[in-house]
Amino acid sequence: MQRKSPALSLWYLPVIDRLCALFGNQEDAQLVSWHASAEQMKDEGKLQHPSNGKQWKRFDAKFLKEFGNEARNVRFALSTDGMNPFGDLRSSHSTWSVILTTYNLPPYLC
Repeated sequence: MQRKSPALSLWYLPVIDRLCALFGNQEDAQLVSWHASAEQMKDEGKLQHPSNGKQWKRFDAKFLKEFGNEARNVRFALSTDGMNPFGDLRSSHSTWSVILTTYNLPPYLC
């Protein structure tokens, strides 16, 4: 009996092309830099957007000169999760989804 070798495949959407398209449109470019504008929601003790979080503010304070001072810098969240689509523990096949999300958009678009 001959064993099948697993096929590795990766489907992706190029990130740089998407960012160029996002910043190429003037309306979208304003939305991406929303977190640095005066339109930002006020922090009322509730986390309404990641920009209200302690980590976001701590990162800005620590890297203000290199990163935090430029409103056009993009902040990403990377998440991944694996699963066995056939539900068989003996199967050597698994699927891993990787999701890259931008945190720069306003809450109603997140």
